[in-house]
Amino acid sequence: MKKTVIFLALMGLFSCGEKQVDKQEEMGTNLSLDYSDLPEFSPLSVTSDSIVNEWPSFDALDQRMGALKSVISLPDLKMLVAELIEKEGAILKDGYPEDFNTPEVKSRQRLLRTYLLKTQALINQSQDPKAATLETIAAYNALKEQLNRHTVAPVNLNDFKDE
Repeated sequence: MKKTVIFLALMGLFSCGEKQVDKQEEMGTNLSLDYSDLPEFSPLSVTSDSIVNEWPSFDALDQRMGALKSVISLPDLKMLVAELIEKEGAILKDGYPEDFNTPEVKSRQRLLRTYLLKTQALINQSQDPKAATLETIAAYNALKEQLNRHTVAPVNLNDFKDE
């Protein structure tokens, strides 16, 4: 009886170990990524672009976001996402230009940080990060669109009143 229990316990240990190795090997073979089909980034308006060019921390983030389309492996994506998180943190540290120092812009930036962290977590958990990468791009486009909205001249309703 004791030999049977010991034999079953050893079989249980060995069978569990094989499944973990298979999962790691499966993830190791799926290291190539094709992110060339990611959506385009929203363009900045001329006014926003001139302000962003004088905002070095955002300009650095803007330049590195384009590298998402050229990622070909999971380790490259992991390094890029870590770099993007660092550059996003530099925006908070350096501050905002006067035109963009609003709760709307700050909330879009926080949303971008959330999706960058989500992408990083999925990579660390050996899961497919493509859906989170798409959400990251959508959040970044929303941030750029918000920057564009803040540079549009406000409409004065008094101009439309009849005198």
